[in-house]
Amino acid sequence: MQLNISQPYVRGLPPNLYVKLQFVDDNGNGLLEAEENARLILAITNNGSGPAQGLQVGLKSNVYDPDLSITLPRIIRRIEPNETKEVEVLISAGFNIKSHEHKMQIDITENFGYDLDPANLIVNTFQYVPAKIVFSGMEIFDQGDGTAAKFADGLLQAGERIKAKIVIQNIGQNVAFNTYYSVKTTDDNIFLENNYGTLGDVKVGETKEILVTISPNNRVKTVGNLPVFLSLTEAKTFGNLNNHQLPLALEKKVQKPQVLTVKADLEKIQKQVARIEYKSEKFSFNKSNIKNIEAVPLSKTKRPNALGIIIGIENYADLPKAPYASNDADIIEKYFVNALGMDKSNVLKYSNEDTKGFFFRTTFDPDNGLLSRKIEKGVTELFVYYSGHGVPDKNGDEVYLFPQDGKMDFLSEQGYSLNKFYDALSKLGAKNVTIILDACFSGASRQSESISASNLTGTKALGIKVKQTTSRPWENDPTFRVLSSSSGEETSLGFDPSQSGLYTYFLCAGLQGEADSNKDRKITVEEMQEYLNKNVNELAKKMSGKSQTPVFYGAPGMILTEY
Repeated sequence: MQLNISQPYVRGLPPNLYVKLQFVDDNGNGLLEAEENARLILAITNNGSGPAQGLQVGLKSNVYDPDLSITLPRIIRRIEPNETKEVEVLISAGFNIKSHEHKMQIDITENFGYDLDPANLIVNTFQYVPAKIVFSGMEIFDQGDGTAAKFADGLLQAGERIKAKIVIQNIGQNVAFNTYYSVKTTDDNIFLENNYGTLGDVKVGETKEILVTISPNNRVKTVGNLPVFLSLTEAKTFGNLNNHQLPLALEKKVQKPQVLTVKADLEKIQKQVARIEYKSEKFSFNKSNIKNIEAVPLSKTKRPNALGIIIGIENYADLPKAPYASNDADIIEKYFVNALGMDKSNVLKYSNEDTKGFFFRTTFDPDNGLLSRKIEKGVTELFVYYSGHGVPDKNGDEVYLFPQDGKMDFLSEQGYSLNKFYDALSKLGAKNVTIILDACFSGASRQSESISASNLTGTKALGIKVKQTTSRPWENDPTFRVLSSSSGEETSLGFDPSQSGLYTYFLCAGLQGEADSNKDRKITVEEMQEYLNKNVNELAKKMSGKSQTPVFYGAPGMILTEY
């Protein structure tokens, strides 16, 4: 006789259930991509007077896709009053998953009917987008080690031994993983060396070089391109290049490498992070790894002699919006007070219409500006934060901070150049100066996963190559420091989940303690820069396919906050 030793369900006082939900996908971008797994984590708390019994969790999509798999947890037999139990639903996307928005209904039922109202998990699946590897060009080297030329003319002659540099590029929309190359010939009179090997992973837009030794003997009489063929294979095989005949002929110049500008197609993929739709106040949701930067912890740091200037310009009269710049300013105001330890009365915030006309000059001019009257020389610590457009001239010779009502036709007259900005701050005589810029100077507006970039300068392409500033106070003044969100012609991104700049998001997360690499409860500028460089760049590449590399100018050692 088999005994049932499981505890039977006995109805008692009613439970009162609350659920915290968290969505975690493998690469942390809130999108379920081909061959990716995700987890919906449910922390179910019973705040009632009686036990919750026989709980079952259900999750069902409104769209059928055979490559979408949902694995539900076992029945939760019992949750006592004031107890929390955590379960996970596994969601997996196969290789052939289709791009679609899935509305997945979450049902949590209890044996005696003390169910929760349904909620919905909205998840975008994204089908596999292949890599595409192409031949970009080649160069001939008939001088140097391992070569033997009749004439050192950069051409291939019969009877010579040359080295050919072959350049390939991934112009597709995905990484070409584990890429191998081979160069072969159908002519026994053409000898090849170092003609096969591995290139590793080739990222979107990345180029790689292959160096092959080629030696046609004197019997080669081919007219036109020699029968030499390049093949490239990557792990998924969709981006392969098969038997591409190289444009290599005797006594003729070769096609020099042509490298394309390639980035992730934001218009095409337009990612949308996972979210929850619910009516009951008994549900709450946090996307994985997204910190609440609005919750600013109090630090031990006190800066009674510090002055903070915060500028956030989102709504320009004559330029596209700078998404989330106003919210950046609101958030940073809290961090200046609570994390950096300034007196609230010494923090001045300016947004949108506050920055019209000659705002920058009347604020920063070292002789007659506002700061010249507020700073006590050698005593005041000055912190300046700016979020908004940075605008280069069309040649990239000069870059400008721009007022809310500025006109592009009068860029040099109405804008405040970065050189002038640095010069002015260095002449104020502050005890130290720390500048934080969440702006790019590439000529493109701030973009995010839901907002496309716009061209600010009217040039044919985004991404002007900006020259370095001629004013570099930090080279002679160890108390002058600049933290900037991006370098060169890069774009500084917005971050939709926190409704802030991506750089500002990680700056705030860093000040909450994430940047404290040695766990001494102090965050130095070098710890912050290391944290920003790793996290901003990593997430920017996932979001846009391009780098965003934060930069720091100045001396190390400054403690930003102690908590």
